[in-house]
Amino acid sequence: MNERNPSIEHILIQARSGSRAGMERLAVMTWERLYPAVFRATWNHDLTEDILQETLLTVVQEVNSLRDVRRFWPWVYRIAQNKIKDNLRRSRLAACRNAWLRSRSDEAETGDILDAKIREEKLQRLSTLVGQLGRQYKDVLRLRYYEQMPYNEIASVTHTTPEKVRARFHRARKRLKAQLKDDTQQGAPVVV
Repeated sequence: MNERNPSIEHILIQARSGSRAGMERLAVMTWERLYPAVFRATWNHDLTEDILQETLLTVVQEVNSLRDVRRFWPWVYRIAQNKIKDNLRRSRLAACRNAWLRSRSDEAETGDILDAKIREEKLQRLSTLVGQLGRQYKDVLRLRYYEQMPYNEIASVTHTTPEKVRARFHRARKRLKAQLKDDTQQGAPVVV
């Protein structure tokens, strides 16, 4: 092993022991090796840097959970791949939401503008209320409504049981309905 070019095993040992220098070397080495692969997946420098930062954060937080240091690079690439997929899902979700909002605004132009404005305000209020929920409730709602996952898949993602997921989902809906009921005025109730 050369002091100028230490092996990944040596750097991992240093990083796991809490060495700041070891962690910095690990981050630099990981960044340099992953950048081309992530860039080829995104073709966007800013997005590549965001994904790499998320990946490095996960690596730093989870480096002690890696059992076999020889499997470091496959582990890091898998983390990066998951971050790319998460970003793609988020961007698809945002695009769908924007398209839906545009279609609603188009309806408003051709239909009743007042009804469209009321719907828009309700959606804004719903978005605000969802933002106020605890993370576990938001995650379950997001995975169930936007990703349309069944309860057993949500349970495996959130590391809990399907029964707990179902209970969290129903509690979150109940809270949202109660808060929206206060907001609705003489029209049809909002379906959640």
